[in-house]
Parts: sequence; C-alpha cells; structure tokens
Amino acid sequence: MTAQQPHLLRPSHSTGPKTPEGKQRCRLNAYRHGLTGQLCVFTPAEQQAYDKHCKVILDALAPVGDFERDLAQSIAHGYWRLKRAGAIEDSSFALGAHEHSVDDTGHSEVDNAFAQARAWREQAHNLHLLTVYEQRIQRSIDKNTARLQQLQSERKEAAREAMNQAARLYRLARAEGKPYQPEAYFIGAPEVLESVFSTTEVAREVSRAKLFWDADNYHNLHRLPTKDEPEQPMEASAGESVG
Repeated sequence: MTAQQPHLLRPSHSTGPKTPEGKQRCRLNAYRHGLTGQLCVFTPAEQQAYDKHCKVILDALAPVGDFERDLAQSIAHGYWRLKRAGAIEDSSFALGAHEHSVDDTGHSEVDNAFAQARAWREQAHNLHLLTVYEQRIQRSIDKNTARLQQLQSERKEAAREAMNQAARLYRLARAEGKPYQPEAYFIGAPEVLESVFSTTEVAREVSRAKLFWDADNYHNLHRLPTKDEPEQPMEASAGESVG
C-alpha cells in the first residue's frame, strides 16, 4: 500500500489551540448576538448559562415580531446584568472576609461579621456605585417591560377585533353558501397561529362564541341551547390557508 500524502494525514477541521498563548487567547468566546448585533464576550460556561437564561425569559415573555423580540432580549439582558451585579457584591464581601480574616474571637460567625464590616468600610464607595448601577438596570428593565406589555396588549386587542370581524364574515359566507375569503377584507396575515386567514381557526372561534352565548343564556335565563348542527369549517377558497 502506498504511503498517504501528508495533507491527507491532517485533520479536516481545527482541533483547537495547542500552545499556552493560544489557549489563553481562546479562553473567552466573542460573538455577535444574532438579534441585536451586539458584541458579547463570555467564557464558554458563561455563554451557555447566558443562552439558557435568555431562552427562559424569552419563552415566558412570548414576543411576536422583531420589535417585541428585541425588547424581550433587552429585558433578559437586563436581568442577567442584575445577577452579575449581585454576584459582584457577594464576591466583594467574600474577598474582604478572606483578606481580613485576622480576628480570632473564638466564634467563626463573629470573625466573619467583623471581616465583612471591614470590607464594607473599605469598599463603601464601590458598593454604593454598584447599588446605583443596579437601580439603573432595574429602571431600564421596568421601562422595557412596560413597553413590551403595551405592544402585546395592542397586538392582542387588534387580533381580537380582527377575529370578531372574521367571525361575522364567516357566518355571512356560510349563510349565503359562499366560501370564506379573508384576503378580500384583511391586508396581511399576522405572525400568530390564531389567524383570520385560517378557515379552521375562524370556525373554531365562531363555535366558541356560540358556546359561551349558550352558557350565558343558561346562567341568566336557565334556557338550554337548541340542538343546532355543530359549526363545520367551509371549504377554503383557492389560495386560502386552512390553518
């Protein structure tokens, strides 16, 4: 068998830095956030924790659209900064306890309290700045949260009104024996599943509204609903989404 060429013996991908200098340079990960374009520098462990932290908050806030996602990412980043500020404060007191562990009262709790008091006295200015820093971050989080809630409230209200209009158009089309054609009345499909362009979603909303109407009648008038046929989605027109 012929000897393999030297270039075939080399790995096809980078195996990472080999020298101490190279490993030191790669100790931190630098990347641009895909949404904001902001340059972030973390250790690999920090980046993993940061990504998990942001995912939890974005999943809870459930933003829709780029603007809402940008606000949600700012909120998540703000909470990350608050956690970091808290960690810095804890580390400052821990470092002070280590540097001032000279007391020996015979009670470790008392010795630790004295050490932390000395740390606070020496780092009072820095700790004050840290408190101001935290307050500014919290105000930014509160402002972004209020703005996001406002946007989501306006979006959901617009979606409810559009769905109410779609339900009326659907009932009219059903009564006239015509297909439901949302493209004739609505400009564009929203970035949500509950779309007025989905015949199935509109039919479900019509059935849901009738069910609540019947429930209200029974609650207020003790009147059972009539045995109507359940609402069935009409056949969609050409090019119409059926959800």
